[in-house]
Amino acid sequence: MLLVYTHKITPRVSYVFKHICTRVLGVSVKFTTKLEEFIAYEGAKLSYTSKKLGNELHIRSVDLLFEQGILAIDIAVQDWEGVPCFFQIKDASAQIPYDIFAASFYLLSRYEEYLPHVKDSLGRFPASESLAGMHNFLEQPVIDIWIQRFARVLTTQFPDLITKKTDYKVHMLVTVPQSFKYKKLGVLRAVGGYFRDFGKLRFREILKRSQVLLGTRKDPYDSFGWLANVQKQSAIPFQIFFQIGDYGQTAKNIKHSKRSFQSTIKMIGDYCSVGLLLSPQAATDRQVLAVERKRLQEIIHRPMRSMHVSDFKLNLPYVYRDALDQEIQSDYTMGYANTTGFRAGTSLSFLFYDLDYEIQTPLLIHPVCMQSDNVINYKNHTIDFVNLKALSDRIKKVNGVFRISFSNHSFDDIYSKKLFRHLLADE
Repeated sequence: MLLVYTHKITPRVSYVFKHICTRVLGVSVKFTTKLEEFIAYEGAKLSYTSKKLGNELHIRSVDLLFEQGILAIDIAVQDWEGVPCFFQIKDASAQIPYDIFAASFYLLSRYEEYLPHVKDSLGRFPASESLAGMHNFLEQPVIDIWIQRFARVLTTQFPDLITKKTDYKVHMLVTVPQSFKYKKLGVLRAVGGYFRDFGKLRFREILKRSQVLLGTRKDPYDSFGWLANVQKQSAIPFQIFFQIGDYGQTAKNIKHSKRSFQSTIKMIGDYCSVGLLLSPQAATDRQVLAVERKRLQEIIHRPMRSMHVSDFKLNLPYVYRDALDQEIQSDYTMGYANTTGFRAGTSLSFLFYDLDYEIQTPLLIHPVCMQSDNVINYKNHTIDFVNLKALSDRIKKVNGVFRISFSNHSFDDIYSKKLFRHLLADE
């Protein structure tokens, strides 16, 4: 156990210490504000306050974890032995020269997303507005690196303290915004598709559509049998997210009540973990979310516990609050749609902290660091293995989790399948 002395025990202090020490390092934590209890304790201990008490392991705190509400913060990002960090401690004797607990909380809570910012054309928080984006450390899992350094200091100071060892993992995600491109769409949508293709002189599309509808060619989006076969041969779990919202301007899937669609979901559910891909409507309307969740549960005949938001339209904190109301336990949207990197500064899962209510919630956030489209050039038929390896090597150094998101649409291209199999062999 690690005893932590602090002048004030707040929900923020408790949240970030338990994430770093208990969830990641496997070390239980106890807090005290009593100086005599701290001095008398003979086990592993550190003080987290504004002044050092004696010769103990000490991390000088900034004010962030003792505040309430959301305030504009002037942050200076600096270099800590080759790794970006902020909230510097002006103490030449400090073993850890930054308040890594406050810095970790700032990134994990997505504090900056609560502050005024310019949204992109789809209403999303863009990577360019983030602290990591502006200071060029988006592709580094900085929190994982800070934790690794903290663990070294901790075990050097207290050799009897045992920390948890983890291994590098790969986690594959596949979103299914539309299950089939041509088949199962119904007569009206098929006829409408032909008219659009004729109007735009897309004769190749007309040929493909006709071949699929006549049964002489496989639908380009129908990669489900291939995914099931690959999952049978792999120990790495796949997470498949189906969108089952109503047809509209932004949701183009086939009707959820069609038996062929339900059979596809059930077949995939026999081999892979199935989750809900929130439609744009469900991401902003809790009643629509409740309807879509119920639909999926009735198809798979078991509780629906995980979700991904379409196009990474993550409007914090509202979509997470709606998810909690629906007893959803896991989210896989913490990433950027068109940018590789760590939106929350970590590759490891963490619990969502609601800054408005100042509480830790039971919703587990699983960061996604890359989409397959970020490294595949479909026009030139190439895969950027250089940047892919650089990112995976950074995650391997901290024994983190490489989560990458594919779409069933992309598997029509052989290079997506090649990348998928390459990552499976990389773990």
